[in-house]
Amino acid sequence: MRVFFVSFCAVALAAFISFPAPARAADTMPTGEMASFGYLLGAPWTCMTQVPAMHGMPARTDQLTVTFDLAPRNVIHDHVAGANYMGDDYFGYSSRMSNYWTTSADGDASYGIATSPDGKAFTGTMHMGMMAMDVTTTYAKSGANAISMTQVISGGGQQATLSSSCTR
Repeated sequence: MRVFFVSFCAVALAAFISFPAPARAADTMPTGEMASFGYLLGAPWTCMTQVPAMHGMPARTDQLTVTFDLAPRNVIHDHVAGANYMGDDYFGYSSRMSNYWTTSADGDASYGIATSPDGKAFTGTMHMGMMAMDVTTTYAKSGANAISMTQVISGGGQQATLSSSCTR
């Protein structure tokens, strides 16, 4: 489930870049490098994530609701909630480092950080307790109101792939 949270964050970033923002008040929309992410704000997204068997749990499909809002300093925040998972992500752009970044934390004590030169493909590290794992997440626009995400998590000699699709 922790992996799903990091994965969903990546999907959100991809959607931000892939979709034009609807008309909204100037003070409620991101600006500059983050302007293209405004599309995610507003109505909640419904996501279905294919979670592989891991951590002693069988493979399953999780349904989640994701809501986005604009945080201070032109940062986008999302809240992910479902029957088996809850977490939060923040997405931003560092002009000093010339890259996009995301941070995440969830109710299962997992946390992570990843960066991207284009806001579409992120690489970083996710921590599950004392275990650190590499994470690579890619995003794609799959329709006018649909996004998809694939996340590969590897570490400790194991690898897991999560696939998510979100609509609204």
